[in-house]
Formats: sequence, structure tokens, C-alpha cells
Amino acid sequence: MIEVDIIKRKRSGDTAVNGGVQNGTTVVGGNGEAQHAINADEAAHAQRADESAHASSAKELDGGSSVWNTIRAWIANANESLKDVFLRKDKDDETAYTLTMGGSKVKGNADFGDFTQGILTGTGGRVDSKGNAEFESIRSRSSIEALELIVNRLAALEGDQVFTETDTIDTVDNIGDGTYGLHLKRKWDGYFTAIKEGSVLRAIMNTLAKGSGTYYTAWFRVNSVNTANNYIEVSMYADSDTPAGKNYPPCSLMKISRWGHQTDTALQSCFYLSSNEGRIVHLVNVTKPIIGKENYGSVIGTLPEFVKSITDENGNPLPLIDGIDYLYAPGIVTRDIIRINKWTMKREPNYVDEGQFVQGGKYYCEATNPDTGVYETSDVWYYGCKWRCCKNLTTTAPAWNNTDWAMIEGNPNFTAEFEEGTDQVVDPENINIPLHLVCTLYNQDVTKDIKDTDVAWTRYSVDADGNERAASDNLWAVNHANSGKSIVLTEADMDFNGYIPKSIKFMATATLRDGMTATATYEK
Repeated sequence: MIEVDIIKRKRSGDTAVNGGVQNGTTVVGGNGEAQHAINADEAAHAQRADESAHASSAKELDGGSSVWNTIRAWIANANESLKDVFLRKDKDDETAYTLTMGGSKVKGNADFGDFTQGILTGTGGRVDSKGNAEFESIRSRSSIEALELIVNRLAALEGDQVFTETDTIDTVDNIGDGTYGLHLKRKWDGYFTAIKEGSVLRAIMNTLAKGSGTYYTAWFRVNSVNTANNYIEVSMYADSDTPAGKNYPPCSLMKISRWGHQTDTALQSCFYLSSNEGRIVHLVNVTKPIIGKENYGSVIGTLPEFVKSITDENGNPLPLIDGIDYLYAPGIVTRDIIRINKWTMKREPNYVDEGQFVQGGKYYCEATNPDTGVYETSDVWYYGCKWRCCKNLTTTAPAWNNTDWAMIEGNPNFTAEFEEGTDQVVDPENINIPLHLVCTLYNQDVTKDIKDTDVAWTRYSVDADGNERAASDNLWAVNHANSGKSIVLTEADMDFNGYIPKSIKFMATATLRDGMTATATYEK
């Protein structure tokens, strides 16, 4: 400890403090001034006090430069010693001792490496004050406990996954004659295999360790099970009894699973998911490695080949679309089926036959019927034709010119005829024959929808010598151009001139506004 006594005359602007002199923020005087400076936050003082500040303070003290040099030297030596005691807050630092902040808890974030947040592009690691952690990977030598596990990608499946009883072979005993003893791994303390005698086993092995990445499938029949020792004895199926035509012996670390059972019907079904085949399959009645179409209980995804090859009595295949998934199942029990159009991807309605059209009834077009809950389009029958509703809850009746309905079944012909009663005996001395045009479309009378100007009258006659009377017929047509939908034939229309023609026809041709035409003919 260096004690320094400085006697200094008070200058203008200086203030006496405890027997010393205060100039700015520097206090010098008395025997305790040096000790007071040492007892201050020496690390912080050392950071703030640079060479120029000390030099300026020393100049203000007459004859005190040597003393300040001594103090600065002591502080420099003390600062070097403090590096072994305190951590720096302005530079990177390290310590071999446990770092605690705020007691035993680290407040704020603890970063590791060059931390950048992000599930895909993040780097480094961080644990924040709430205990949330983000880092690259975790390895546990015993167990991991969690209330919820949320994963972005659980696994990438190669080959097939079978959902039945499964085990892993630990070691293999070659008993001979294609028979093997399999010691199975215990999955946990107290674990015993669930595989039963008579089971058909499907086993998978791979050559990943050899770098080829090839998977092989092997097939075995369980001869006996020693549950207490987690041990089973199996026989290999012949190559000809396996789907690939080649079988392989069991080996250590091979995964085995029940494929079916030779006799127990309760153990003859399983589910498997195949990334190679692109389908989820429920197998039933499996008694051997090779399965047939009778073993497919249901399929979701790519259909098996036997389904694709199904044809009708005329040899036509199913109208399957390449590249989309299908469901194959012998039976379906469901409350609702939602269909979508394969081109527009819009929902397809159920077409419901509502019977005869009733004025005031409720008819739907691609809407849900609140009484039945069915998403439907209504079909009705009207004048012997079937009509489909094109406007939801329409209140109008079906007709050829009503866009609320579309005729989908029935008589599509537009016809014209003369009203009944025109077929009568002609009295040459008193001819009076009314001709009234009647037109029908979709079995409905549409005469009122035809304008008078849309009806053309013509006549065709042949005299007694068999000659056509074209000039007279054309003149008659001009004179009756605006007759409309009705005319009355008289003697002038017959144009006998004292004789009876061999034949004469009167025709009315009606044109509907959609372009359809029909002709009615009266002939004598």
C-alpha cells in the first residue's frame, strides 16, 4: 500500500472535500485519498481512465506528476491482476469455473456458436430465459420424456412397412435342413415376443452396410416358440413358394413380422404400407407368402394389377385414369359420398328423380336439400319427358324456351299437324275446310310460341293429265303468305275450273325460334 500526502494550495474553482481538494471529479488530499481510489470500482475505473485523462489531471496539480505516475503504474499492475479475477464485459472472455447469473439461473439467452434462428436455415444453438431451446440435434443414452412430440419429418420409408407383431433377430442358430433358431432382441425389460407357432413370417434385410442399399425379403414358417427365452425356431420356405422366386436365410439384426398364419384365422390378416407399390393394403386369409386376388381385403392408392385387368362382358376395361389413387374394397358402408368433377374439380351433385312435376314444389340445382341433407340436382317428368333443374328453387314449369330446365330424356321432335276434324269429304259445290295448325315439342303444345309470320303456306297440285300446276301453286302461295296459323279452304283454293284435279296438297311449315321446323300436310 502506498500512502501519499499532498499539500496543495486551494485554487480558484477548487472545493475542499474532507481535507482534500476536488478538481472536476478527481479528489486528492489527506492520507486516505490513494486508498479511496483503490477501493473504487477499479476494473471500471481502469476502463474509463485513459492516458490523456490522467495526464490532464496531473498537469493541474503542481509538482504532482511523479505521484500520478506512481498511481498509474499501480493501477496498471492491479488491472493485470484483476484479469484473473473478473470477466470482461467489453471483450470475449472465458473461465474454468461455473458461471452463474442472478443466483443459480442464467438470465437472457445463452447462445452457442453462430446462432441464426430457423427450422430449415438456422445455425448454432440457443436456450432462452423461458427454457425454449433451438439447436441441431439431440442424442440421449437412456430415454426422452415429452408431453408432445411435433416433428417436421418423422421418417422416410423405403420398401414396405407391415403393421403386425414384429421383432428383431439378435443371433441365429443354424439347426440344419433349412431350420433355424432365432434369438430375438428384448425391446424393454420384461418384453416377450407375441409371435405364435404356425405364423408365416416376412423378414427384411438390407445391405446398407456394404454400400449397395439393396433390400431383400425372406420368408419363414414358425415351428415352435419359447416365450420365456424370447426364442423361436423357423423353417425356410422353398424359393418357388416365395413371391420373388428366391428365399434367403435369417441373419442378425433382420426385422421379422407376421404376414399370416397357416391355420389360425384370427392371425391371417395384416396391414402393410408399400412405398414401392404406392398403396396401403389390408390382407386377409393369408396362409402362405404368395398372395392372390382373394387376399386383398382393401387397397388405397395404386390398384393391384388384377383390378386393372377387370373387363366387362364385352371386353372393355374399367375406365381408370392413370396417375390418380383409387379405393378398392368389396363393400362400403357410408353416410355420405362427395364426388368432384375430374376436369373442373367442382363438387358433383346427386341426381334425384322427383317424379312428376308439381307446381309449387321445391326443386334444387347443385344445392343441399334441407329435408334429406343430400347435395342434389332435381329431375322431374313433364308431358312424358324428363327434365333436369338448372336453377335452384325455380318456380316455373319445364318448357322448350325455359332456361330453368333442360330436357334430358323423352321425345325431342318438333312436330306440326292440322287440328282434328279437317279430314272430311269434299263437296265440290260447297267447299269449306278450316285448317288450324297445331305444333308440339317435347310432347307439349307450343303453337302459342310460334308467330304468324313464322308459318309459310304452300300448295302442290297435279291435273287430271298428271301435269304439275307449278305456276298456279306459286301464285296461291303468294296470296296466302300472311295467313298465319289458320286458313279456310274454299272452291277458289281448289281452282277446279270445271274439273277435279288428280291430287292436291296444302302444307303449312312452322319455324320455332330455335331454328327447328315442322310441316303439317292436308291432302286430297
